[in-house]
Amino acid sequence: MSQTKEMREQRCKLIADARTIMDSTETLDSEQRSQVDAMLNDSDTLKKDIDRIETIDAEERKLKESAGKVAELSLAEPTVEERATGINSKEYRDAFMSYVRNGNSGMSHAEQRVMVEGTNTAGGFAAPMFAFGQATLQDMIVETMDSAQNFTQYATSMQVGGQITIPVQNAVGGAAWTAENAAYNNSDTTFTQLVFSPYKATRILTISQELLSDAYVNMEGFLAGMFGRSFATLLNTAFISGASASTTSPSGVMNDCDNGVTSATRNVIIWSEVLDLYHSLKESYRSNGTWLFNSRTAGYLRNLNTGTGGSYIWQPSAIVGEADTLLGRPVAINDACDDYDAGVGGRAMLFGDLSYYWITYQNGMNFQRLDELYAASGNVGLKADVRVDGQLTSSEAVKAWTSA
Repeated sequence: MSQTKEMREQRCKLIADARTIMDSTETLDSEQRSQVDAMLNDSDTLKKDIDRIETIDAEERKLKESAGKVAELSLAEPTVEERATGINSKEYRDAFMSYVRNGNSGMSHAEQRVMVEGTNTAGGFAAPMFAFGQATLQDMIVETMDSAQNFTQYATSMQVGGQITIPVQNAVGGAAWTAENAAYNNSDTTFTQLVFSPYKATRILTISQELLSDAYVNMEGFLAGMFGRSFATLLNTAFISGASASTTSPSGVMNDCDNGVTSATRNVIIWSEVLDLYHSLKESYRSNGTWLFNSRTAGYLRNLNTGTGGSYIWQPSAIVGEADTLLGRPVAINDACDDYDAGVGGRAMLFGDLSYYWITYQNGMNFQRLDELYAASGNVGLKADVRVDGQLTSSEAVKAWTSA
């Protein structure tokens, strides 16, 4: 620091001396001109020397700071990414995307060894299930599915290893008033068992080899959009309107729930029936209730009021991002629901605690690259499957408006 200070002082003196010579006469002679030029040249040289010294000092400080950070990192706990193993590791994620882009033949031996962790019996691979600051392909597909089917944000979702059985309460044993020395009332709670068996949803996507090989394409985002939207459409329809007790796909909440009210007139919803449906639910379910119907029914209900000169029953949200409300409870629009004019037995409007609808995903999502099947057209097939089930665990938790 003292060295550069002295050099700055020398430079200031040179500039001051040059100024003195310049101010001493109106016209410089050759000797004076040479003196001023020499002083300016010396000043420039000093400036360059000062800049070099300061640059070296700054680089030394950076190196010392970096060395300190490296020392701190070497003593720190391993990160989540470093601790992750198997299909949750960063190595597996990178190898998986190499497999998607290049196939088995285009992978290095190291990548092939890593991919052994996720091999399934069908010759495909499990999609990575863990995120390190950014979403994995599976995370992005699930996010796309959730955004395309708002029902899942109210339902209860979980990852399972296979078929599961849960006890469902049928009747609650009651307490009773008992006289002194009289026998106690024996009233047991009864249960049935609900079995969640995974059903397989599949899709094959054909994509050009050129697009797969393009390093500038966000392949994870592209695949998430393509697979996510198609799986969302299929699963959403099953979760809402799937046949009750189906043996080929999840059963839907619309068919598994109890009836709350039957309309007085076919294909017509009136204000009193909305109230009746609301109060058909027990308070414990009603306090967490959500309305569920499609866009056409929503348009119908928006024009419904409490009577001549009455107020509209639909309350639009005053806050961006929050749901509109009906009788103080949020509204979820889902176009897999029946239309209000679907005819006899149509269930156009549901109300209840949708968290009692359980969705189980088995072992995440699996992918397989099909190189030969579409090779003649210069394309590659990507086959994906997800195993899922969904059921309403309590039929009284959700009630339906049913058309007469």
